[in-house]
Amino acid sequence: MRLVRAFGLFAGVGLLTGCASASGAGQNAPLKPESVSWAMYQHSPDRNAVFGQYAIPKDWSYDAKANVNSGMALVGNTLLFTTFSHQLVALDVRSGRELWQAPVTNIAMSTPIVAGNTVFIGTGANGMLHRNLMQKIQFRGKDVWGVPDGDEVAAFDLRTGAPRWTYHTVGEDMPSAVYDGGRIIFANGDWHAYALRADNGAQIWSTDVGGASTMASAVTAGKAVIVATCASVTDTESIALDPSSGKILWRSQFGNCDAAPAYANGKVFVSDVLPGDSSLQKITSVAALNANTGKPVWTYRAAAQGLWSIVGSDEQAIAGTYADGTYYQPAEMDDQLLAFDADTGKVRWRFHTSGPAKMSPVVMNGRLYIGDTAGMFYTLNARNGDLLEIREFKKPFSTSPPVVAGNKILVVNGTTVNAIPLTGRPAIPERVGWGITTEGRQMNGVAAVNNQ
Repeated sequence: MRLVRAFGLFAGVGLLTGCASASGAGQNAPLKPESVSWAMYQHSPDRNAVFGQYAIPKDWSYDAKANVNSGMALVGNTLLFTTFSHQLVALDVRSGRELWQAPVTNIAMSTPIVAGNTVFIGTGANGMLHRNLMQKIQFRGKDVWGVPDGDEVAAFDLRTGAPRWTYHTVGEDMPSAVYDGGRIIFANGDWHAYALRADNGAQIWSTDVGGASTMASAVTAGKAVIVATCASVTDTESIALDPSSGKILWRSQFGNCDAAPAYANGKVFVSDVLPGDSSLQKITSVAALNANTGKPVWTYRAAAQGLWSIVGSDEQAIAGTYADGTYYQPAEMDDQLLAFDADTGKVRWRFHTSGPAKMSPVVMNGRLYIGDTAGMFYTLNARNGDLLEIREFKKPFSTSPPVVAGNKILVVNGTTVNAIPLTGRPAIPERVGWGITTEGRQMNGVAAVNNQ
């Protein structure tokens, strides 16, 4: 996300919001918990999407022929994601075979949310709206982050991809929503958070949250839903909302509209970037907040500034992951992955990546998995940060985080979605999709050789 002015000539901007077209009414009765199979980005509040019950019979790769920056959702044997070519795609996770595609109205980067037999996604791409070089597009007195015709949250049938309803907004709807008690809740680019009825898309409430949410997916934290916003480059917040009324419960100066908060054990974990000496130089900031009050439990600020890269994504701050008492935070400005004691904020270890890591990691059985914008996919010892394995891909890894499904790890690289073995040869890079090669490489003090 870049909070700079994207100048252009736009016309015919529709400033009508709250327009839901529904195919059927129904009651707003919450689904049973077991029917809500993918409630938010990376499935759960800790953001650790790990599922041990799968036994996928073979490796596979699916080319979506368009960038995939969205998170994935795994429901039974169906794997769902969205693309830059305006598609919601469903695959059979056992084989990578396409089950169906459903068209949407704009670029989509949000994680599909699944409740019952319905899939919910949002559309949107980065950019501040202007009619011309001098006249900004505004909605209720706020600068709109979005596209001239607005965006939408849309619902589809899980089995067929058939559309069910759409809800139009002025701002972009890139941040993933969260399902909570029969409601789809999200913050977006027109400085508002919304709750919609999951059964028909009707608006339940709308709250002015004082900033745009660009990529920060919502999260449930106890009895609250947390969203993150930016009113400017330096004015960033995390905000707790009552899911039934939209009332603001607390606000915190920690957090960033690019980075989804994580929640575990009464704490909300957020990341941010602070201004450096130039527009490309930033300082990594991390905090754990009391989920009831928003007050900081601990904070971290990097000792030095680093450079912001737009390779793979414009995202500045990155969503982290909690697992087993540790909070793992990609630090894009430092080309590092940081492991914090979740209770005290003490840095347990640091791992230097070849390029910025812009995805949330996943952790299973003491191993951590993450990719970077140099195209390296790492397996680390989650307890001490030791490098166990590197796999080299053709393209930079972007914002789509991995999902562990039994014996495979599902990873997105550029336009392809891949199911690859969970484990491999220690400290030996494997060039995925490349021919046989031998190449010396020094990484993190570990001498490694490509020898596939």
